[in-house]
Amino acid sequence: MASQTEDAYGVFAHPVNLGCCAACNLFWFDAPGSVGLTPKSVLDLFQYIGRAGKAQNALASNLHCPHCASTLSLVHDLQRSTRFTYWRCANGHGQLISFNQFLAEKNFIRAPSADELAKLRATVRQISCSQCGAPIDLATESACSHCGAPIALIDSEGVAKALHDLATASASALPTQDATRAALSDAQVDAMLNAAQMQDRRGNDDLVAIGAAAIGGLIGAWFISRI
Repeated sequence: MASQTEDAYGVFAHPVNLGCCAACNLFWFDAPGSVGLTPKSVLDLFQYIGRAGKAQNALASNLHCPHCASTLSLVHDLQRSTRFTYWRCANGHGQLISFNQFLAEKNFIRAPSADELAKLRATVRQISCSQCGAPIDLATESACSHCGAPIALIDSEGVAKALHDLATASASALPTQDATRAALSDAQVDAMLNAAQMQDRRGNDDLVAIGAAAIGGLIGAWFISRI
């Protein structure tokens, strides 16, 4: 994993050490984990996810702590009304979380509406499961038949709120939250349509990866414009 640090809130602002693996779509957070990351840190990692694309490696059945080599335990957690999972070191060294579960923890993933699902079925024949990579036939399925994960999209409203929080914290102007949400949503839809046109040549597409790449690029453009 590539090592980096991100800022987090606490009694005092402090850096959080983490490892990033694009090929496996995983983050490792040293204790206390991803809780308390600043809006900028969350968006930095969102952009990393967008650049990484789909996972290239399958996960091992047993995962181990990089500090003590103990077997990690799978944890089911709840953030507001969103359920997500991660693997935790029993000795308190940290946690391992997939990109998609990190996005779920930060409220950046949601199920498509009935209208959105109908549009997807009209333009995209088959997608890859964001969790396990298995194919999902949109004509007949609304969840992965292999692992049970439902179809998910990047939630432009959640990302727009994070951008709004970042702008508020730094006293730097961004477009209004409504305008930002609309721009993010448009970018995601355009990317999905482009992916559908290329699908015959590239194979199945992961809707979360497509949305993260499209929105991550737009976030990067906004960051550059504010320097």
